[in-house]
Amino acid sequence: MWQEIVDAFASMQWYIILPLCLGVVLLIAECFFLDFGILGISGLVLIAGGIIANAILVGSIAQTIFLVVLFVVIILILFLLFVRSAKYGILSKTPFIEKETAVPVDFADKDKNILAKLIGQRGVAITDFTPSGKFIIDDKTYDGITRGEALEKNDIIKVIDVDGNRIIIEKVEV
Repeated sequence: MWQEIVDAFASMQWYIILPLCLGVVLLIAECFFLDFGILGISGLVLIAGGIIANAILVGSIAQTIFLVVLFVVIILILFLLFVRSAKYGILSKTPFIEKETAVPVDFADKDKNILAKLIGQRGVAITDFTPSGKFIIDDKTYDGITRGEALEKNDIIKVIDVDGNRIIIEKVEV
């Protein structure tokens, strides 16, 4: 049996070695570049293809089983290295791991900053507010809400506050 295992590597052709090695390299790359699995899946496909091609060409069940076990162990070791790196290593310092999201921290604030500029500006109600409706400021239409009072279409309004994506308005007496 040991002789067959040694023969598995000694008699292996370059076109079998290449996909196996490339598959391992892609799995290692998957550990360090978060690409949502493209490298990892490609690596697994290359490894599986190399093992299947070797099994067809050599025809030895012992060699095939040995290669399968060997690459399962390699994949498990790489997975454990990835998990360790995500907890304590290089990956733990990436924004994806630190913030537990791929979305930038200020993603939700971008709209808020734009809407915050409206505070104090005046516009015209283009619908009735009961208590929500639409209004225009500088030829742009916005959705707004009052603090309970009803407004009529064409009333002059003023933005008094922005809470998230809610624009709070009130009627301006002319």
